[in-house]
Amino acid sequence: MGVKTISLCMIVKNEEKYLEACLKSVKNKVNEIIIVDTGSQDQTIDIAKENGAKVFSIKWNNDFAAARNFSIKQATMDYILVMDADEYLDENVDLQKVLTSEKDHYSIRIKNELSSGGSIFHPAVRLFKNFIGLQYFGKIHEHLNVDRPTSELSHEFGDVLIHHIGYKDDVVVEKEKHNRNMKILLDEVETNPTGYNLYNLGNQYKANEQHNEALEAYKKAFPLSKDRLYINYLLYNMIDCLRILGRTKEALDVLDASIESFPNHTDFYFMRGRIYEEMAYYKDAEIAYKKCVELGEVKLLQTLDGVGSYLSYIRLGHIYIELGDYSSALDMATAALKSNRYHMPALKMYLELLIRTNVPNVKIKENIKEIFPIASFEDLKHLVIVLSVIKSPLLQEFLDQYNLKVSESVLGISKLYSKNYMESYRIWKGNGLESDEYKDVLLLSFLLKNNDLEYKYKSSLNLSKKEWKLVDKLIYRDKVDLGKISEELEDIIVFISKQLIYLYEDEHFNYLFNIIAKGTSSLKIKFSKMLMETGFTQNAQQVLLDFYVENQTNKEYVELLADTCYKQKQFNEAISFYNRVTELSKDYLSYEKMYRTFEKLNNLEGLKILTEEIKRLFPWALWVKQPKC
Repeated sequence: MGVKTISLCMIVKNEEKYLEACLKSVKNKVNEIIIVDTGSQDQTIDIAKENGAKVFSIKWNNDFAAARNFSIKQATMDYILVMDADEYLDENVDLQKVLTSEKDHYSIRIKNELSSGGSIFHPAVRLFKNFIGLQYFGKIHEHLNVDRPTSELSHEFGDVLIHHIGYKDDVVVEKEKHNRNMKILLDEVETNPTGYNLYNLGNQYKANEQHNEALEAYKKAFPLSKDRLYINYLLYNMIDCLRILGRTKEALDVLDASIESFPNHTDFYFMRGRIYEEMAYYKDAEIAYKKCVELGEVKLLQTLDGVGSYLSYIRLGHIYIELGDYSSALDMATAALKSNRYHMPALKMYLELLIRTNVPNVKIKENIKEIFPIASFEDLKHLVIVLSVIKSPLLQEFLDQYNLKVSESVLGISKLYSKNYMESYRIWKGNGLESDEYKDVLLLSFLLKNNDLEYKYKSSLNLSKKEWKLVDKLIYRDKVDLGKISEELEDIIVFISKQLIYLYEDEHFNYLFNIIAKGTSSLKIKFSKMLMETGFTQNAQQVLLDFYVENQTNKEYVELLADTCYKQKQFNEAISFYNRVTELSKDYLSYEKMYRTFEKLNNLEGLKILTEEIKRLFPWALWVKQPKC
């Protein structure tokens, strides 16, 4: 067998930002670097030559396959590895170990990293023997002719991972990939309307958020693609377009058919969970996400990373939070972190739930050491970002402990929530605001009874002149009759109230509490939800009961009151209020909540009657149709 020689073949244009990282990732792993430049005007060629590449230049003619074929024609080694400049080889890859099987070509995994922090995996033939007549075809999304009818080539999946950052939003915008790709794809589909080309056209429309056009392309691609490896993701994207367009019945119909054809493809169950969660059919969503965890990650097909682990755990956590089950939600956040400790939403959920359940900061810090031990600067950076987002008083402790230098923005947050108000004031007095900090600065103004910083946040808030006068009165603790106010001002008042609880500023909180008690039902509902979130369910219930008579026809008000009863294990009272909710509106979630309450009471007769009612009223509910074990 012996050592196999490898040529890295690339086509590039204006890749000075990414090329060096790509070439460094293959250092000592390939024997030859072939770079074909299609018209760079930056330092791309110089960087390539500095890293030992053989550089060739050709004129670009909107044909990726032609450029690829030119590049592989220059290769002189046993095998060819194909990469793009915005990719890099995973440091743990051992190409020689893969090539011991001496296959003609290998499918490897490409990890497409997204701006959201997530990633999508897909397989592609990127490693193959030289001198056996393999060529690329397709002007865009080009691929090798490994499946030609007369081919008897050997193949296997190789243990190779390539990271691709080209789908991150900033890179896509910078390269204007959408416009370039769309033009080529439309020309290609017109001359060669294969399933693969139509599928890629649909993907491009979907990336452009043109979901109707994407759906039509997918529909045309489907009958031509039934035996192709990408069929699962074609169906997944088709369902997602229907979901986004609000065509729920069609989405579920296609989803059911897809699961029947591919019963072990985790992504379809994740999509089912997502659709049902958005409809607040939480029992069905819960079943779907648990099925995802049972099936695990998809290995050899295109897939969304985490559907069989941390993403499903996080979605389950959100469901349990909505249902007020913080203990189960915390279990899910913990499971997600164990599956992927760098998934920021998981760490954020974990820490927020500790705060919501009134765990002392000292204990939270101990939990952090256990669940997220800091072993590198990247770990510390990750933690500081999350602590800043959730506005934790621990942020300042970690900044002090590690003597970290952070932006004035982060410093302003850390000083405010560690109760160093004057230092926070000094920082924001001399600096501009970022993102949503206007709420924090408004909170600071309220705490200091000083509106000096009003000009800092005024442009960020869409309040009327009358409402600005109310804000000033609140800051200076004047007598205030809020009357009917905008949702934005309601949200600000509730935000300030919530932070006052976490800051233990009782006097300031009591002032706002008395103001809110005279406010509208809408404000009381938001305020009561916040009290429940922060562990003050009994107080929330009292607020709602005090004004129940005038709000007994308000469905949201009555349902929230029922939720407070359930949370405090007052199950008979909860049933009474949920019954009232169903009289006001035939809303599915109210029936599901009532069902969960009957379960707590072990009321078998109530469960039987309610099951039949749900079957009759809500045909999309799957769980009531399942046979009981």
